[in-house]
Amino acid sequence: MRPFRYCLTLSLLVALLTSSVSFAWASPNTSNLLPVMASAVEENLHSKAAVLMDMGTKQVLLSKNPDERLPIASVTKIMTMLLVLEALESGQIKLEDTITASPHACSYGGAQIYLEPGEQFTVEEMLMAVAIKSANDAAVALAEHVAGSESAFVAAMNQRARELGMENTHFINACGLDGISVTGKPGDEGYSSAYDVALMSVTLLKYQPILKDWLTTRITYLQRSKGPVELFNTNHRFIRGYSGADGLKTGLTDAARYCLSATAERDGFRLIAVVLGAPSDELRYQDVTQLLNYGFANYIGRIVVPAGSEVTSVAVNRGQVQRIPVKTAEPLAVLLKKGQSFDELEQQVELPARVFAPITNGERLGVLKLVQGNEVLAQVDLIATQDVAKLGFLGNFLRLLRSWFGT
Repeated sequence: MRPFRYCLTLSLLVALLTSSVSFAWASPNTSNLLPVMASAVEENLHSKAAVLMDMGTKQVLLSKNPDERLPIASVTKIMTMLLVLEALESGQIKLEDTITASPHACSYGGAQIYLEPGEQFTVEEMLMAVAIKSANDAAVALAEHVAGSESAFVAAMNQRARELGMENTHFINACGLDGISVTGKPGDEGYSSAYDVALMSVTLLKYQPILKDWLTTRITYLQRSKGPVELFNTNHRFIRGYSGADGLKTGLTDAARYCLSATAERDGFRLIAVVLGAPSDELRYQDVTQLLNYGFANYIGRIVVPAGSEVTSVAVNRGQVQRIPVKTAEPLAVLLKKGQSFDELEQQVELPARVFAPITNGERLGVLKLVQGNEVLAQVDLIATQDVAKLGFLGNFLRLLRSWFGT
């Protein structure tokens, strides 16, 4: 197996001298942004559809045709990367696994690393090629490695979309090219919506610690026997030009036009801006800049309790374990308009006095609420941190004896 090798290239910071786009070059400080009316932003959007979403609460702050079904081009690869990363997390595949490029994967045109049949790269290298260069051939090679075939992988993409509540999404391939369907349905066309893209972007950003170095890299290289292949970041303009930007995915085809799922974080507050069907590259970036500026100027968000935090514990009746910790299933986050106060926020745990075995790891047992006065601002499920098997008759009897005799 060939080791994973690549080198980063330092780039000069270039000032963009454009009159139609105003990027915020300042340090991550939102105090210099003045409040903006939502209607003023909506009127100036050039894209067919757009959504601005707060990552912490998944609340939509501004939208234009959020549920309209449109082609999304390479933004499709957000779902492709999500399934690959989930397969890595579950142990189904490993970063160091070797992928041998198939003739099918090599047949894809568009953005690519020009794979040849039989050529080998690791999962890590292929994933890097997708994240940075948006390589179609690498995306399909990853799909085949995870699911055995691209068609099986696309079925998994559509299943995952349904699980995420993406009601206006249908994938037909793993890379987003127009007119290429592996679903077996004649005339099948792929589509999604700005809202659905925001949902899957929020989910992918769970893996931001893994992806960030790639998503913010301007240029790097994959080493191969016939010489290095350049990976130039398709989203470098936004990453370099907008303060706090660190992702996510561009898309462009004749049918989809210019698409972008963009994300930026300032002072711990992360927003996702999605635009679909922009008329030009320039207007795509102008639209996401307007959306993000609106969000940072008008709102402030905070993750009060991170996902997976152990909050308290609960007694277990008739279980092999008598007490287990419970943790938050998702982040407990709050979004407020600027000027509102985070003071007097109170966390309230709602759990039964005891739960009954058997219990499954991840099972919902209660709720953690964030309250200000009499208003519930946010809430998340509290879930079991482990499996608990039911204690048999003899075990219950022995436990009862020990409680009687204090042993």
